Amino acid sequence: MIDTLGALRQHQLVILRRLRHGPLTEFELTREVAGSSGYSAEQCTDLIADWLEGLRAEGLIWAGPLTNANGQKMWAAALTKRGMELVG
Repeated sequence: MIDTLGALRQHQLVILRRLRHGPLTEFELTREVAGSSGYSAEQCTDLIADWLEGLRAEGLIWAGPLTNANGQKMWAAALTKRGMELVG
């Protein structure tokens, strides 16, 4: 279980800190992580759903699929109370 910011990896920190300002889609988070870590945009695109699932399993974020009017699905994420307390 992740209890401190020191236990988080760079991409996890970027995601949590960026979510302090409100919910974001997987596309927005991918851009943020690629710009702030050693991962390429392609790597982030491939890994973002797994990263969000890991943070969700830790209870730090809510993450799940959203569907638009055209039936297209995308992931979105927001901080939980526990996540906000950690990065607040």
